[in-house]
Amino acid sequence: MALALAILSGCAAYHAKPLRAPALAALKGPSHRALAAAARTLRVPGLAALPLDFRKPLTGKELGVIAVIANPTLRALRSRERIARAQVFAAGLLPDPVVQFSALKPYGVGAAGRSLSLADGFLWDLSRLVTRSTDIRMARERAAAVRYRVAWREWVAANEARLAARQVYWLGAEWTIARNSLALLKGHEQVLARDAHRRLIGSRQLLFFQAAQDALRMKAAALHRALQAARLTLNAQLGLPPAALLRIARPAPLHGVRGAPRALFQRAVSHRLDLVALVAAYHSADQALLRAVLDQYPRLSLGAAGARNSSGISEAGLQLSLVVPLFNANRGAVAIARARRAALFQDYVARLATARTQIYQLDAAQASLDRELASLRGRRARLVRTARAAQAAWTAHALGLASYLTLMQELTAVELQMTALHLSRATTTLALVTATARPWSGARS
Repeated sequence: MALALAILSGCAAYHAKPLRAPALAALKGPSHRALAAAARTLRVPGLAALPLDFRKPLTGKELGVIAVIANPTLRALRSRERIARAQVFAAGLLPDPVVQFSALKPYGVGAAGRSLSLADGFLWDLSRLVTRSTDIRMARERAAAVRYRVAWREWVAANEARLAARQVYWLGAEWTIARNSLALLKGHEQVLARDAHRRLIGSRQLLFFQAAQDALRMKAAALHRALQAARLTLNAQLGLPPAALLRIARPAPLHGVRGAPRALFQRAVSHRLDLVALVAAYHSADQALLRAVLDQYPRLSLGAAGARNSSGISEAGLQLSLVVPLFNANRGAVAIARARRAALFQDYVARLATARTQIYQLDAAQASLDRELASLRGRRARLVRTARAAQAAWTAHALGLASYLTLMQELTAVELQMTALHLSRATTTLALVTATARPWSGARS
């Protein structure tokens, strides 16, 4: 009885846990206090712990840290990491011994005077001791692969949140430019109609301005829809309700990733956590192959046995069990493990090739966007000076309204193009930061 109580005291207990109500409650996300506390102790490769102050507009990096902490997908992945740690624990446990007992009562002809036939036995699988160290190494490498995959997803999510913050900012800037230009055209709509009536401008020119106003109105509406979608996307990445309102700080200039593409790729090979995760997964598969090979050898179980037959004679001795690898010999498991290791090798090579191509493409795109932005800055500077002079001339009645508005439309087109290029540049650079596993440093955005 004492032995039974001792064994049962070490057993786990089951407690039912509801699903829907806690899940709906979790959609609210953590409180500001909980987020600030978690951000101060954040330990994620490539990211730095940050103090969060929700009384001020949040920078892109701060939003990235919030995404790592509160993103529902990442929280689910971290649960998978706990499963992997539990598997490491399970791999280190020794097998339980098998205790056997039987009691047979004699009956039938000649059973008179016979006693109960008793048998007991104790059996322990010794083959588990041979493979235990291999099982532990295999589980540890598998857990490391899961941990690196989770850290990689955290790194990607943090940079995606930074990009989402910049998308909100630049789409808002584009929308403001289009709306201001639309207000300028609408404010002079009646004057243009009156000039056309007086034949100061041609009817075709009036139609041109009206078409430009309609196109700009559609552009502003599309930008407003994109801005709303970007805000919803950012809230989803941060694990916030769709209606949550965040104050976002103006992003600081985003410095480009510098260096030769070959050097950037070499850094990525050793620092990108998705690649490191594949290395750990390969080592786990290698240990799994070793485990399958070890299972080919005879599996031995050793124990003790005792019995008392119906004549009252008692017996005791050793019990030996041996699985002879005659037909199966675990050859199927060896073939599967060898194929899985080969597949992981090819997966690693394919991921390296994809990463190399991605880095070279992003580096070329970043350089091209930098050149285009530099050219467009010079053009915008010239247009701004010309627009100021044109406004002064129109105010002094030395320039016609149509000529002034045509120039302002050209300036608007250039400014819209520049904001779109800024967003493309941010998208490309942050993608390159992610692809090369470049740590966050410098500006807070």
